[in-house]
Amino acid sequence: MPPRPSIAIQSRPWTCPSCRHYSVTLPTQAVGPEHPRYIPFPSPPQQTSTPRKWMKGILPVPRSVFARKRGKDVASDDLIERSTPDASTEPAFPEGSREAWRTKVAEQRKRNLREGLRELKERQVRSTSNARARQGRVQRERDEMVARPEREDERLTAPSHGLDLKELFGPLQDPDRAQRLATKKANQAAFLAARSAARASSLHTLYSHARNFITTPAQLDASIEKAFGSNEEPVTFGLDNGTGAGPESVWNLGAPLSVQDMLNRANGGRRRGGGALESAGQTVEINRERVKRIAEALTGGVMDEKRERDGGRGF
Repeated sequence: MPPRPSIAIQSRPWTCPSCRHYSVTLPTQAVGPEHPRYIPFPSPPQQTSTPRKWMKGILPVPRSVFARKRGKDVASDDLIERSTPDASTEPAFPEGSREAWRTKVAEQRKRNLREGLRELKERQVRSTSNARARQGRVQRERDEMVARPEREDERLTAPSHGLDLKELFGPLQDPDRAQRLATKKANQAAFLAARSAARASSLHTLYSHARNFITTPAQLDASIEKAFGSNEEPVTFGLDNGTGAGPESVWNLGAPLSVQDMLNRANGGRRRGGGALESAGQTVEINRERVKRIAEALTGGVMDEKRERDGGRGF
Protein backbone atom coordinates (compact mmCIF):
# COMPACT_ATOMS: atom_id res chain seq x y z
CA MET A 1 0.00 0.00 0.00
CA PRO A 2 1.52 3.33 -1.04
CA PRO A 3 2.05 5.90 1.67
CA ARG A 4 -0.55 8.66 2.08
CA PRO A 5 0.51 12.10 0.89
CA SER A 6 1.04 14.74 3.49
CA ILE A 7 -1.55 17.54 3.84
CA ALA A 8 -0.17 21.04 3.48
CA ILE A 9 -1.35 23.32 6.27
CA GLN A 10 -1.33 27.02 5.48
CA SER A 11 -0.12 29.02 8.44
CA ARG A 12 -1.58 32.47 9.06
CA PRO A 13 1.09 35.15 8.76
CA TRP A 14 1.82 37.12 11.87
CA THR A 15 0.49 40.69 11.98
CA CYS A 16 1.57 43.46 14.28
CA PRO A 17 -1.23 44.36 16.77
CA SER A 18 -0.62 48.07 16.27
CA CYS A 19 -0.95 47.70 12.48
CA ARG A 20 -4.09 45.52 12.59
CA HIS A 21 -7.13 46.90 10.77
CA TYR A 22 -10.50 46.76 12.50
CA SER A 23 -13.73 46.06 10.65
CA VAL A 24 -16.41 48.77 10.45
CA THR A 25 -19.18 46.37 9.34
CA LEU A 26 -22.25 46.42 11.57
CA PRO A 27 -23.00 43.20 13.48
CA THR A 28 -26.40 42.89 11.77
CA GLN A 29 -24.74 43.15 8.36
CA ALA A 30 -22.01 40.66 9.22
CA VAL A 31 -24.49 37.73 9.32
CA GLY A 32 -25.95 35.77 6.43
CA PRO A 33 -29.47 35.91 5.03
CA GLU A 34 -30.45 32.81 6.99
CA HIS A 35 -29.76 34.54 10.32
CA PRO A 36 -32.80 35.91 12.22
CA ARG A 37 -31.09 39.28 12.69
CA TYR A 38 -30.19 39.72 9.02
CA ILE A 39 -33.00 42.28 8.72
CA PRO A 40 -32.72 44.87 11.51
CA PHE A 41 -35.91 45.79 13.34
CA PRO A 42 -36.44 48.19 16.26
CA SER A 43 -36.61 46.77 19.73
CA PRO A 44 -39.92 47.11 21.58
CA PRO A 45 -40.05 49.77 24.30
CA GLN A 46 -40.84 47.15 26.94
CA GLN A 47 -38.47 44.22 26.95
CA THR A 48 -39.76 40.74 27.62
CA SER A 49 -39.02 39.05 30.91
CA THR A 50 -35.97 36.85 31.25
CA PRO A 51 -36.91 33.19 30.78
CA ARG A 52 -36.60 31.06 33.85
CA LYS A 53 -33.55 28.87 33.84
CA TRP A 54 -34.58 25.25 34.00
CA MET A 55 -32.71 23.28 36.61
CA LYS A 56 -32.40 19.59 35.93
CA GLY A 57 -32.90 17.13 38.72
CA ILE A 58 -34.85 17.33 41.97
CA LEU A 59 -33.50 19.12 45.00
CA PRO A 60 -34.26 17.59 48.40
CA VAL A 61 -36.43 19.45 50.85
CA PRO A 62 -34.10 21.44 53.12
CA ARG A 63 -34.14 20.34 56.73
CA SER A 64 -35.25 22.84 59.28
CA VAL A 65 -32.20 23.66 61.40
CA PHE A 66 -34.22 25.19 64.22
CA ALA A 67 -37.01 22.64 64.40
CA ARG A 68 -38.04 21.97 67.96
CA LYS A 69 -36.87 18.62 69.14
CA ARG A 70 -38.74 17.16 72.08
CA GLY A 71 -40.14 20.56 72.92
CA LYS A 72 -36.76 22.31 73.05
CA ASP A 73 -35.17 24.86 70.75
CA VAL A 74 -32.05 23.47 69.08
CA ALA A 75 -30.52 26.97 68.77
CA SER A 76 -30.95 27.85 72.41
CA ASP A 77 -27.83 28.80 74.35
CA ASP A 78 -28.32 25.92 76.80
CA LEU A 79 -28.37 23.26 74.09
CA ILE A 80 -25.49 24.91 72.24
CA GLU A 81 -23.33 24.86 75.35
CA ARG A 82 -24.29 21.29 76.08
CA SER A 83 -23.58 20.22 72.49
CA THR A 84 -20.19 21.94 72.40
CA PRO A 85 -18.73 21.54 75.91
CA ASP A 86 -15.25 22.79 76.68
CA ALA A 87 -12.53 20.47 77.88
CA SER A 88 -12.51 20.00 81.64
CA THR A 89 -8.69 19.99 81.87
CA GLU A 90 -6.09 21.48 79.63
CA PRO A 91 -4.09 18.52 78.26
CA ALA A 92 -0.38 19.04 78.02
CA PHE A 93 0.52 17.69 74.62
CA PRO A 94 3.78 18.56 72.94
CA GLU A 95 3.66 21.23 70.28
CA GLY A 96 3.26 19.79 66.77
CA SER A 97 2.07 16.39 67.95
CA ARG A 98 -1.01 14.64 66.55
CA GLU A 99 -2.93 14.92 69.81
CA ALA A 100 -2.33 18.69 69.95
CA TRP A 101 -3.57 19.04 66.35
CA ARG A 102 -6.70 16.98 67.06
CA THR A 103 -7.43 19.07 70.13
CA LYS A 104 -7.04 22.26 68.14
CA VAL A 105 -9.31 20.95 65.34
CA ALA A 106 -11.97 19.91 67.89
CA GLU A 107 -11.98 23.34 69.50
CA GLN A 108 -12.23 24.97 66.07
CA ARG A 109 -15.15 22.70 65.14
CA LYS A 110 -17.00 23.54 68.37
CA ARG A 111 -16.45 27.26 67.86
CA ASN A 112 -17.66 27.07 64.23
CA LEU A 113 -20.77 25.16 65.32
CA ARG A 114 -21.62 27.72 68.00
CA GLU A 115 -21.08 30.70 65.69
CA GLY A 116 -22.95 29.06 62.81
CA LEU A 117 -26.00 28.21 64.94
CA ARG A 118 -26.13 31.72 66.45
CA GLU A 119 -25.79 33.42 63.04
CA LEU A 120 -28.42 31.18 61.50
CA LYS A 121 -30.71 31.90 64.43
CA GLU A 122 -30.20 35.66 64.01
CA ARG A 123 -30.85 35.43 60.28
CA GLN A 124 -34.00 33.40 60.88
CA VAL A 125 -35.29 35.92 63.42
CA ARG A 126 -34.47 38.82 61.09
CA SER A 127 -36.14 37.21 58.04
CA THR A 128 -39.19 36.26 60.11
CA SER A 129 -39.55 39.79 61.48
CA ASN A 130 -39.17 41.26 57.98
CA ALA A 131 -41.76 38.86 56.60
CA ARG A 132 -44.18 39.69 59.40
CA ALA A 133 -43.61 43.43 58.93
CA ARG A 134 -44.16 43.09 55.19
CA GLN A 135 -47.28 41.00 55.76
CA GLY A 136 -48.60 43.52 58.27
CA ARG A 137 -47.94 46.40 55.86
CA VAL A 138 -49.75 44.60 53.04
CA GLN A 139 -52.65 43.80 55.36
CA ARG A 140 -52.90 47.42 56.50
CA GLU A 141 -52.83 48.63 52.88
CA ARG A 142 -55.55 46.14 52.01
CA ASP A 143 -57.71 47.20 54.96
CA GLU A 144 -57.22 50.85 53.99
CA MET A 145 -58.21 50.16 50.38
CA VAL A 146 -61.26 48.16 51.50
CA ALA A 147 -62.38 50.90 53.89
CA ARG A 148 -61.67 53.65 51.34
CA PRO A 149 -64.86 55.36 50.08
CA GLU A 150 -65.96 54.70 46.51
CA ARG A 151 -64.57 57.03 43.89
CA GLU A 152 -66.94 59.39 42.12
CA ASP A 153 -66.20 58.04 38.64
CA GLU A 154 -66.74 54.45 39.82
CA ARG A 155 -70.01 55.41 41.48
CA LEU A 156 -71.29 57.13 38.35
CA THR A 157 -70.25 54.30 36.00
CA ALA A 158 -71.18 51.36 38.23
CA PRO A 159 -73.70 48.90 36.69
CA SER A 160 -75.58 48.74 40.01
CA HIS A 161 -76.00 51.00 43.00
CA GLY A 162 -76.61 50.51 46.67
CA LEU A 163 -80.37 50.70 46.71
CA ASP A 164 -82.49 48.96 49.30
CA LEU A 165 -84.14 45.98 47.63
CA LYS A 166 -87.09 46.10 49.98
CA GLU A 167 -87.75 49.70 49.09
CA LEU A 168 -87.09 48.96 45.40
CA PHE A 169 -89.47 46.00 45.06
CA GLY A 170 -91.96 47.16 47.67
CA PRO A 171 -94.99 49.36 47.10
CA LEU A 172 -94.13 52.68 45.50
CA GLN A 173 -94.84 55.83 47.42
CA ASP A 174 -96.99 57.92 45.08
CA PRO A 175 -99.11 60.51 46.91
CA ASP A 176 -100.09 62.33 43.67
CA ARG A 177 -101.38 59.20 41.94
CA ALA A 178 -105.08 60.22 41.92
CA GLN A 179 -104.33 63.69 40.53
CA ARG A 180 -102.02 62.30 37.89
CA LEU A 181 -104.59 59.71 36.79
CA ALA A 182 -107.30 62.38 36.56
CA THR A 183 -105.03 64.54 34.41
CA LYS A 184 -104.25 61.60 32.14
CA LYS A 185 -107.95 60.77 31.78
CA ALA A 186 -108.73 64.38 30.86
CA ASN A 187 -105.93 64.40 28.30
CA GLN A 188 -107.15 61.12 26.84
CA ALA A 189 -110.73 62.43 26.59
CA ALA A 190 -109.53 65.63 24.89
CA PHE A 191 -107.46 63.62 22.44
CA LEU A 192 -110.39 61.34 21.57
CA ALA A 193 -112.69 64.36 21.13
CA ALA A 194 -110.19 66.10 18.83
CA ARG A 195 -109.75 62.94 16.78
CA SER A 196 -113.53 62.48 16.51
CA ALA A 197 -113.93 66.11 15.38
CA ALA A 198 -111.20 65.69 12.80
CA ARG A 199 -112.84 62.55 11.44
CA ALA A 200 -116.24 64.29 11.28
CA SER A 201 -114.68 67.22 9.44
CA SER A 202 -112.97 64.86 7.00
CA LEU A 203 -116.24 63.02 6.37
CA HIS A 204 -118.08 66.31 5.78
CA THR A 205 -115.39 67.48 3.36
CA LEU A 206 -115.55 64.17 1.55
CA TYR A 207 -119.37 64.46 1.33
CA SER A 208 -119.13 68.01 0.01
CA HIS A 209 -116.61 67.07 -2.67
CA ALA A 210 -118.46 63.90 -3.62
CA ARG A 211 -120.87 65.81 -5.90
CA ASN A 212 -118.03 66.22 -8.44
CA PHE A 213 -116.92 62.58 -8.36
CA ILE A 214 -117.25 60.56 -11.54
CA THR A 215 -119.07 57.35 -10.68
CA THR A 216 -120.81 56.31 -13.90
CA PRO A 217 -119.70 55.87 -17.55
CA ALA A 218 -122.13 58.61 -18.64
CA GLN A 219 -120.49 61.14 -16.30
CA LEU A 220 -117.06 60.10 -17.61
CA ASP A 221 -118.16 60.63 -21.24
CA ALA A 222 -119.65 64.02 -20.39
CA SER A 223 -116.43 65.14 -18.64
CA ILE A 224 -114.29 64.02 -21.60
CA GLU A 225 -116.52 65.84 -24.12
CA LYS A 226 -116.46 68.97 -21.94
CA ALA A 227 -112.65 68.97 -21.73
CA PHE A 228 -111.72 67.79 -25.24
CA GLY A 229 -114.96 68.01 -27.25
CA SER A 230 -116.33 65.42 -29.64
CA ASN A 231 -114.94 64.05 -32.86
CA GLU A 232 -117.15 66.37 -34.87
CA GLU A 233 -116.51 69.47 -32.78
CA PRO A 234 -113.16 69.19 -30.96
CA VAL A 235 -112.05 71.87 -28.52
CA THR A 236 -109.45 74.17 -30.08
CA PHE A 237 -107.32 76.93 -28.66
CA GLY A 238 -107.76 79.47 -31.43
CA LEU A 239 -107.63 83.22 -31.26
CA ASP A 240 -111.38 83.49 -31.85
CA ASN A 241 -112.27 81.72 -28.57
CA GLY A 242 -112.53 78.17 -29.79
CA THR A 243 -113.98 78.63 -33.26
CA GLY A 244 -110.99 76.98 -34.89
CA ALA A 245 -109.79 79.99 -36.86
CA GLY A 246 -106.44 80.14 -35.07
CA PRO A 247 -103.74 77.48 -34.51
CA GLU A 248 -104.56 74.67 -32.10
CA SER A 249 -102.27 75.64 -29.19
CA VAL A 250 -102.96 76.25 -25.51
CA TRP A 251 -100.58 79.21 -25.58
CA ASN A 252 -103.15 81.18 -27.54
CA LEU A 253 -105.10 81.58 -24.31
CA GLY A 254 -102.18 83.45 -22.81
CA ALA A 255 -99.12 82.63 -20.71
CA PRO A 256 -99.69 81.03 -17.30
CA LEU A 257 -99.38 83.06 -14.13
CA SER A 258 -95.84 83.67 -12.97
CA VAL A 259 -94.66 83.85 -9.37
CA GLN A 260 -94.63 87.64 -9.51
CA ASP A 261 -98.22 87.67 -10.83
CA MET A 262 -99.29 85.44 -7.95
CA LEU A 263 -97.60 87.75 -5.44
CA ASN A 264 -99.27 90.79 -7.02
CA ARG A 265 -102.63 89.06 -6.87
CA ALA A 266 -102.15 88.15 -3.21
CA ASN A 267 -101.05 91.68 -2.37
CA GLY A 268 -103.93 93.27 -4.32
CA GLY A 269 -101.78 94.55 -7.20
CA ARG A 270 -102.33 94.33 -10.91
CA ARG A 271 -101.15 91.65 -13.26
CA ARG A 272 -98.63 92.62 -15.85
CA GLY A 273 -100.44 93.77 -18.97
CA GLY A 274 -103.83 93.92 -17.16
CA GLY A 275 -106.09 96.89 -16.60
CA ALA A 276 -108.06 98.29 -13.70
CA LEU A 277 -111.05 95.99 -14.31
CA GLU A 278 -108.86 92.91 -14.14
CA SER A 279 -107.28 94.17 -10.90
CA ALA A 280 -110.73 94.80 -9.43
CA GLY A 281 -111.84 91.30 -10.39
CA GLN A 282 -108.81 89.81 -8.71
CA THR A 283 -109.56 91.77 -5.54
CA VAL A 284 -113.14 90.51 -5.57
CA GLU A 285 -111.89 86.93 -6.01
CA ILE A 286 -109.47 87.27 -3.09
CA ASN A 287 -112.19 88.71 -0.86
CA ARG A 288 -114.52 85.88 -1.87
CA GLU A 289 -111.92 83.28 -0.84
CA ARG A 290 -111.37 85.02 2.49
CA VAL A 291 -115.12 85.15 3.20
CA LYS A 292 -115.34 81.48 2.29
CA ARG A 293 -112.61 80.54 4.80
CA ILE A 294 -114.29 82.63 7.52
CA ALA A 295 -117.65 80.95 6.84
CA GLU A 296 -116.06 77.51 6.96
CA ALA A 297 -114.41 78.35 10.30
CA LEU A 298 -117.73 79.59 11.75
CA THR A 299 -119.92 76.75 10.48
CA GLY A 300 -117.39 74.00 11.00
CA GLY A 301 -117.84 72.61 7.50
CA VAL A 302 -116.60 72.94 3.95
CA MET A 303 -118.50 75.13 1.51
CA ASP A 304 -118.30 74.29 -2.16
CA GLU A 305 -118.23 76.74 -5.01
CA LYS A 306 -121.72 75.90 -6.38
CA ARG A 307 -123.48 76.46 -3.07
CA GLU A 308 -121.64 79.75 -2.63
CA ARG A 309 -122.68 81.01 -6.06
CA ASP A 310 -126.29 80.05 -5.38
CA GLY A 311 -126.36 82.41 -2.42
CA GLY A 312 -126.21 79.82 0.31
CA ARG A 313 -129.06 77.61 -0.94
CA GLY A 314 -128.98 73.89 -0.49
CA PHE A 315 -127.75 71.26 -2.91
